[in-house]
Amino acid sequence: MEINPLIVVAVLLLVAYTFFYTPGGQIRNLLILFVLFIIGFTLVVAVSEMPLFGSIDAPAYNHVARRYITGTVPETGSINAVAAIIMDFRAFDTLGEATVLFTAIASVLASLGAQRRKQ
Repeated sequence: MEINPLIVVAVLLLVAYTFFYTPGGQIRNLLILFVLFIIGFTLVVAVSEMPLFGSIDAPAYNHVARRYITGTVPETGSINAVAAIIMDFRAFDTLGEATVLFTAIASVLASLGAQRRKQ
């Protein structure tokens, strides 16, 4: 079951209207109850559409893993399959992760340096 993005936008607009523009009282409580019902129904539908745990039809068991396993050595020429996957197939993800780690380390060192200067 696909959810139309227009429905999502309509629900978000209804939520925004409910919480920001309706006066307090009975109508606001009914709108909040209606929005909570829609959110709960959407969650129930989403969970019921999920594949069973360990099912072979699950998206986790798709063609990408098979391609990684069978095509790593011929496509990259690397002997180490893990390094080839990280550096060739997933290079942009690895660069992003390294950037996040570098930024976190730099911010911790900067805050420790600022704290040391105050003392």
